[in-house]
Amino acid sequence: MTKNKTVMLLTVTVMSVLLLQACGGNSSTPGSSSAPSSSNPKSSSSPSGDKVTLKVWGDLGNQAVLEEPFKKINAAFEAKNPNIKIKYDFAQNDQSLNVALQANELPDLFWVQGDKTSKMSEMVKNGFLLDLTSANMDLTRFKAPEKDYCTVNGKLYCSLPSFFDTNVVYYNKDIFNKNGLGVPKNWDEFVQGLDKLKTAGVTPIALAGKSEWDRAWPVFALAPAFANNAIQAAQLGKGKLTDPAFAQTLQAFRDFAEKGYFGKDFLAQDMAGAQFSFTNGKSAAIIDGTWNNATYVASGINLGRFPIPNKEGKRVVQSSYSNFMTYAISAQTKHSPEAIKYLSFLSGQEAQQIMEDSTGLVPTIKDIKPKDDGVKEMAVFDEAGLNIYSVLTVLSTPKSNVADTLMKEVIPKLMTSAITGEQGAAILDKIATYPAQK
Repeated sequence: MTKNKTVMLLTVTVMSVLLLQACGGNSSTPGSSSAPSSSNPKSSSSPSGDKVTLKVWGDLGNQAVLEEPFKKINAAFEAKNPNIKIKYDFAQNDQSLNVALQANELPDLFWVQGDKTSKMSEMVKNGFLLDLTSANMDLTRFKAPEKDYCTVNGKLYCSLPSFFDTNVVYYNKDIFNKNGLGVPKNWDEFVQGLDKLKTAGVTPIALAGKSEWDRAWPVFALAPAFANNAIQAAQLGKGKLTDPAFAQTLQAFRDFAEKGYFGKDFLAQDMAGAQFSFTNGKSAAIIDGTWNNATYVASGINLGRFPIPNKEGKRVVQSSYSNFMTYAISAQTKHSPEAIKYLSFLSGQEAQQIMEDSTGLVPTIKDIKPKDDGVKEMAVFDEAGLNIYSVLTVLSTPKSNVADTLMKEVIPKLMTSAITGEQGAAILDKIATYPAQK
């Protein structure tokens, strides 16, 4: 999952209510006559030789990480396509995208999160995205799961993912060595190390308790380590979120907060503060996404990485495709052939290698060369497990968003010891809608 700032599940009704407020009472809705209809990719083009400008929205929340690679990617694309200019702005977040959808004023291209949430399929349903199925994009380098990420009802709607997102424990090797610690072989050894660090007066793990998404990363990392089989059973309708293994996941997070493993003032700390605490040696570790690897490398600390091991020592990590390079085309673009060329370039090895060299993401395609040994270190795990947010999204309905409840209710209450892990699991189970068994 990219710090990717996963977009919350939105229905047409909810989107309309929120955006009526944001737009001062604009009465048009995604399902109204103002909504676009998907067009044939070959239906519009510019006269031969004319200069075309494509307006592209980048991920505002990850501008610090993405600005350098996209400058290089866009320059390389323009060099190969001198008649196309890329006007790339870091203008997209949840609010700006929703406003653009409501006002029917999308840019030519913008980033999407594929099948990680229901947002892309909702946009497809309401005619906002260009169907790329007949665009003849080269998909030969990609496997079925990568194609599925971009597919809705058997049709392709975005450039394909080529990197893997997960959460790891970034740790300061100097602090660990000073306290006689190494990479833990199992869960008990991991917890014993945290106790030892706390006793030595070192905050074991920096946590951004103030930031809704960043405070959730430990839960996202713990869930597959503790309860991957239980989560999978719930997703398939063969089990429930009240499974003891899932309750133990939530309880472990509460225990970390209660035992002081996150420090004294973590509830008031944002992500910038948590990262500063780690990179300046105030904290021994931080649990964060692989998408932020470059940030920690740039700090200059003696950096190490490891996935959280379970009780048996198995390293099962949360997995999801990175959305750093997955872009869709607005159905209303006037330059669909040129936009498709840009998406084809993003789906190619040249652009992907530029991204890898700048960010050090974990590649999923063999012809992308890992940036360094640190990238290889992030890829050392035993099994790619499920993304808990994505699973809870599957169990949600327009009337009860289970993923949103985890983020906004359950995690905050766990951090303050207002509920137990078992109670948190019960809260989620009560509003979950499990698939019917045939």
